[in-house]
Amino acid sequence: MRDTLQAISVLLEKHNASSNTLAIALLGDEKKMWDYLVSNELWGGAGSVADQAVLELPDARRQLETLLIRLGRDQMRLGRVNVRTEMWVTAFEKWQAEGIR
Repeated sequence: MRDTLQAISVLLEKHNASSNTLAIALLGDEKKMWDYLVSNELWGGAGSVADQAVLELPDARRQLETLLIRLGRDQMRLGRVNVRTEMWVTAFEKWQAEGIR
């Protein structure tokens, strides 16, 4: 999971959309990482990574959504999710299947 989160961080950083909270999560211990993995900053509504990161860059957004699907599926398998994780993963998978993004 840390590898997927690292890939998300690299993608966001490449497009000047990284956050201090994400960097701290990656540099910190397991608790800090999990705090971020179940956070509204990652999986919440307006302003979250899932909702708005790199929207203006379609290729980067597709890459991000693919990484978020992988991350969310791993989290769901472990039962450690944000209340919106499953909703986002389902939406991203549907959009990819339908070629919407």
